[in-house]
Parts: sequence; C-alpha cells; structure tokens
Amino acid sequence: MFTIAFISASGGAGKTTLAVNTAASLAIDGRKVLFIDFDPSAMATRVLLGRTFDECNLKTLMKKLTDYKKGYLKSMPTVNECLHQHVIPGNNAAFYVLPGGNLDEISSDIKNVPDWGLLLRSLIDKLMEEVGYDFDVIILDSPNWVYQFFEMTFPLAPLYVAITRPGLQEINKFVDFLRRIMNMLYNQKIFIPRNKNYESLISYVVNQYRSNMRTQEIMKAWHEVNEIMSREFPNVRPLVTNDMPDKYYGDEDTEFVGFRYLDEISLDSYVESGPLYVRKRTSKSAKPIKQFEAYYKLLKQFVSEMTPVEVDH
Repeated sequence: MFTIAFISASGGAGKTTLAVNTAASLAIDGRKVLFIDFDPSAMATRVLLGRTFDECNLKTLMKKLTDYKKGYLKSMPTVNECLHQHVIPGNNAAFYVLPGGNLDEISSDIKNVPDWGLLLRSLIDKLMEEVGYDFDVIILDSPNWVYQFFEMTFPLAPLYVAITRPGLQEINKFVDFLRRIMNMLYNQKIFIPRNKNYESLISYVVNQYRSNMRTQEIMKAWHEVNEIMSREFPNVRPLVTNDMPDKYYGDEDTEFVGFRYLDEISLDSYVESGPLYVRKRTSKSAKPIKQFEAYYKLLKQFVSEMTPVEVDH
C-alpha cells in the first residue's frame, strides 16, 4: 500500500481537483483506493458524495479515538461505518471516501493526547483490520499551507504532490512552504529507498497557467519556476516531461510543464463529464486530457521509484 498526499501553499490552487482526478484514475486502473478528506472545508466530500456527513466523518472518528485514548470509551471507534462509496461519473469503477470534518473544532482534545501525531495512522490501521487490508492506495487531500495537524500525515509514510501556481509571488510562498515541510520531514524516522533523500518524497506540478497565455509565455513562466525550484530544492521532482513533445497548449509541440487554467479542469467538470483520464475528447477537452495523461504517467513513474516508503515506529 502507498499513500499520496496532495498539498499546496495557497488555497484555490487546484489541489482537490487534482487529488480527485488522480484517485479516480487509479481506481479505473484497478487499484483499490481510499480517499481521505483531510481538508476542514470538506470540499472533496461535497463533490464526491453530494453532501457532508456530520454524523460520521473524520472529526467524529477522531473525537471517539481521543476519548478512547483518555479512557472515556471502552473500545476504539468503528472506522468502516463512516466510509462511503463514490461511483466515478461515466464509469463503472468506484473508490471509497472517508468524509472530512473540521478537526480545528476538537483541537484541544487532540493536542491533549500523548503522541497525537499518530492518531490518523491509528484510525487507518483500525480500518485496515476491519476490511481485511483491502486498500492498496490512500489519497489524502490535505489543507493548504502547514495545517496544525499536518504532522498526522507523516506516520502514513506518504509521497507528496505539491501544487503551485506560476508567478514570482506564488513561487516564493511555495518555497517557504516546502522549506517548512522539509524541516518537519527531517525530524521524522522515515525509511526511504537507497540513494534517495527526504526531498525525493516530494514532487510538484504547476497549475493554472492563465487561459489566455500563448504557448511560449507558458514555457517562459515554467522556466521561471524551474530556475527557482531547482536552485532551492534540487531533489524535489517536477512533474514535467523531457521526451514527450505534444501540442499541450497550442499548435506548437512542447513538453508538458503543468496545467493551463481551463473550465475542463475543474471539480464541476469532473462531476458533469467524469475524470480527465477517460473523458471523451472534444475540441475543448483534447488539450486538458493530453495534459492530464502526461501528468498521470509522470506520477506513476514517481510512485514506482519511491515506494516502498516506511515509517520507523
């Protein structure tokens, strides 16, 4: 089993959209996927399940778990009862969703538990026991920036896909964000494959190049991003192609360097037309589909090279 956590420095960067499309694509490819909505806004829950689930979600499970740890309950919560199946639009494949809830509302309960950073891992371990270890991929939709419970992701030994917008101000914020994440990772006892380092756990993709940008303007914006990122984090992998030229952004053949901001790459479009991975090609959808196909191939290469990643408990 492996975990991919989607992270971003800024809200509205397209993190949830990419996490949802990735989960759906992996499920279509035959993977047994669990999607955990770790974002307090629960946007992914609303999109995938049509509504929030206040009666049974990540927050209610975490509250029961903290009560159990403090001796107020006799047994751990049953995690499986909170799962809901999401049938992928336009496809027979499906994956399971653990609905989101705002953990900030029970912050004091969580922080008063010793080793509270292990709580999310405890819930997942309990779930795996309940379902017979029936998942082989966990997709984690994290909040933007360094959320106060971000360290709960570390015991899941995830790989990280970080999303940023282009532009100098966004990239500077992104660099600060990744530096914080890197400092936290260095403090974890995580086993990584030989000849790799902690930066290698993170890949990134640029999202939301302006829709009116010409192809060469997109390439120029990418080079600005790449110059800064390769200097600051030489081992953080950009999800860009080197030998797959295509007409990703216009009539010119270029490499894939991220996603252009288009209506076809949105949560509404996912609900209406299904995931980009299997969406019908039209004049509007052809280029977004090409972009996603390139990203998805790069992501699978990243995962295959970096797993297994393990945490030393």
